[in-house]
Amino acid sequence: MLQLRMKKTAIIFVMAVGFFNQSHAQQKYLYQDAKAPVEDRVKDLLSRMTLEEKVRQMDMYRGDFFKEKEDFAKGKSAEKIGKLGIGAIHDLYPRSAKMINDLQTNVIKGNRWGIPALIMCEMLHGYLDEGSTAFPMNIGLGATWDVNVLDKVGKVIGMEARAHGVHFGFGPNLDLGREPRWGRVAETFGEDAFLNSEIGLAFIKGLQGDDLKSDRSIIAEPKHFAVHGIPQAGGNSSPILVGERSAREDHLPSFRKAFTKGGALGTMCAYSELDGIPCAANHWLLTDVLRKEWGFKGLVVSDLGAIKYIQTTHKVSDSPKESIREAVSAGVDMQFYDFSNEFWQNTIIELVNEKKLTQENIDRAAGAVLRLKFLLGLFENPFTDKNLIKERFHTKENQAVALEAAQKSMILLKNENNILPLNKNLKNIAVIGPNANASRLGGYSPKNSVGVTVFEGIQQVMGKTANVVYEEGVPLIVKGQAIPSKYLFTSDGSQNGLKGEYFNNRNLEGTPALTRLDSQLEFDWPWAPGDGVNVDDFSIRWTGYIQSDKSFDGWLGLSSDDGIRMWIDDQLVIDNWTKGATSIVTTPKNIEAGKKYKVRIEMWEGGWGARAHLRWNLEKVNMQPAIDAAKKADVAIVVLGESNELVEENRDVADLNLHGIQQELIEAIQKTGTPVVCVLLNGRPLSTNWIADNIPGIIEGWFPGEFGGRAVADVLFGDYNPAGRLPITVPKSVGQLPIYYNQKPSAIHKYVAESENPLFNFGFGLSYTKFEYSNLTLSSTEIKKDGELKVSVDVKNVGNFDGDEVVQLYINDVYSSVTTPEKTLKGFKRIFIKKGENKRVEFTLTKDELSLWNREMKEVVEPGDFEVMVGGNSVDLIKNKFKVLN
Repeated sequence: MLQLRMKKTAIIFVMAVGFFNQSHAQQKYLYQDAKAPVEDRVKDLLSRMTLEEKVRQMDMYRGDFFKEKEDFAKGKSAEKIGKLGIGAIHDLYPRSAKMINDLQTNVIKGNRWGIPALIMCEMLHGYLDEGSTAFPMNIGLGATWDVNVLDKVGKVIGMEARAHGVHFGFGPNLDLGREPRWGRVAETFGEDAFLNSEIGLAFIKGLQGDDLKSDRSIIAEPKHFAVHGIPQAGGNSSPILVGERSAREDHLPSFRKAFTKGGALGTMCAYSELDGIPCAANHWLLTDVLRKEWGFKGLVVSDLGAIKYIQTTHKVSDSPKESIREAVSAGVDMQFYDFSNEFWQNTIIELVNEKKLTQENIDRAAGAVLRLKFLLGLFENPFTDKNLIKERFHTKENQAVALEAAQKSMILLKNENNILPLNKNLKNIAVIGPNANASRLGGYSPKNSVGVTVFEGIQQVMGKTANVVYEEGVPLIVKGQAIPSKYLFTSDGSQNGLKGEYFNNRNLEGTPALTRLDSQLEFDWPWAPGDGVNVDDFSIRWTGYIQSDKSFDGWLGLSSDDGIRMWIDDQLVIDNWTKGATSIVTTPKNIEAGKKYKVRIEMWEGGWGARAHLRWNLEKVNMQPAIDAAKKADVAIVVLGESNELVEENRDVADLNLHGIQQELIEAIQKTGTPVVCVLLNGRPLSTNWIADNIPGIIEGWFPGEFGGRAVADVLFGDYNPAGRLPITVPKSVGQLPIYYNQKPSAIHKYVAESENPLFNFGFGLSYTKFEYSNLTLSSTEIKKDGELKVSVDVKNVGNFDGDEVVQLYINDVYSSVTTPEKTLKGFKRIFIKKGENKRVEFTLTKDELSLWNREMKEVVEPGDFEVMVGGNSVDLIKNKFKVLN
């Protein structure tokens, strides 16, 4: 009887709860009205939320909390979702509509206001997940000088991401690439503010489309805000030593245009410091400029670790709690894996209760997240259609855009005696080099993507009529070989391998969280290295000994992406403990067969994946097969450069020479007497001085995306006339740095033993045809300070091929109250001109192009003389003058 009474009570309770939820859903609050203004909806919803609910919106969660393989993990994620909602989720990359829709259903049902999650992704030059369309690395996209193709690229990325239920993309990178030693220079569009701003604007408009509610649009998040591209000595996250005027004139314009004209609704604040203040704690940058001057109402996300660095790196706070207070009060809205979700949220709540953060701070940050969700239409339609992935993912049309972008990114740097395009009647072609048959896509490429290699592209174009052979010649990075387990022993000699002790701190302190036998050291960990070990902030000690059955005179080497060191027979032989990421660091060693060498290796990991390799060079490099192939060929195409092991985040360098023994390879190939063409696939400008002097044909291909090899082949054999232009100056040596084209007049490069000129100038690039400039005319010789000026020029194709030309316009403010460069890009157009055809090209100059920041730090157009220069690069220009009146 009691059980029956309990069952009836339970039924009544369930019915009551169901009735409550139904009546609650029927309640029409203002924020639920899709026709109401977004600002009113944001204000209404914030007024109903608790502090805890608001702070939850300010947090980013890792995607692996919500996935089990490729399915939504309801049980695993229940604790994370809870009843307070989810702000954002990153690193999720759903593979099916069901997965993301199940997740959103649970998030929405789990909080009382029905707030969906914002799904974030990496999309620097392609939606990051597997199978996406892979476009050229950003420096290659900058080399196109083509806003139309950037709009297409943005549209494809936005379409592919949104089809997967993703709403927010990290990028584009609008840093000025003025420090080529910096590993992230490859992520930039180049060194110039105007080029960056126009290319970036087109990319952003493509991503965001005309309506963010569209299932083809995502929110763009320009980064890294701000002035991140000129770190001291090229060291990632090193100080930025510029003042406000330089920041405003050179580095902020790209972001300003992205927000005010492009409508970008996200940004990522840099983890570096600007003029002594960490960007993540910089109220002037994040509030005064971004929000008050520019009217930004989007979301500011910290770069990974930026808030933590306020204490640990910059030393301007004394605790994580104070770092969080400084960041949020300065204008950061959301963390990026700085702290655990629980610590971040609890700390913010504490700070509010202690009146160290205001309700206004919280409403600004939570409101920014909610605003994006309203603008995206997620309250009305949080789901993705089950057919979109199949219909829109990596389609033929999307691939065609990747090929077009790759073709337009190709730069012809040298063409002595018209060696290019190559004759299609060639019978024997040798394709040689470490990048000849390698897919070089660059950092932040879609996972597991493999592009058409140069060798494959040449086979596609010439394989039916010519014998095309490939030889690597030399490895890009001489890494030796992984030391096999049979040569590694525990200290007592009882087992093969090394004893590994894993600690949940960076300093090998305390009791190991995990102790195990590692058969060999050839590890690449995307997350935690083992059960019970942290994903980040761990350290490892391996001990044992090495014993070879062969004698050789060579080296032992280590590879890591953070600190690592090694002792042999208790002597410290490799110390990379503070330097961090390296592809390989070696120590000479004469190995005697049968001799035991005691080994101790220690490493620490700070964040974002880990690597630990132990290697030796038992087998030596042999380039003779490549030399023999070149001797038998009609032409040798030597493909050199870099990979993302050499140029990527935390891959900074001290020189700009070809890595390893690539130089020796091309010199050996040149000595065969066979005609040689060099193709460079790289992410930073390289000081290839010997190649520029001795090789007749040179193509700069950057990291050209999934169809890069085909694009290179099309250019080599004349199926495409190259018209890419350098978006960055190529120095002859690091001693010339900085050497960007528009330095101030007093920046004079005069050296005892080095040229004052770069190897190749900004804006430079050849064509298979020639263009002549004439009749540069101005609509007036005098304009008012708020007036505009029309600039027109005739461009004629006087060569034998149809082709594109990039028409470039520069100005010089002859005398001004503050120093200005003698030449600054203020207009460009990429146009197609048939052979023999003349085209009239027109530009408009306004106060936006003519203004400067004067001594009172006001943006003004000053009266006086101006010079206009137009041409096909930054050096060969025709000129005219005009005056701005008082």
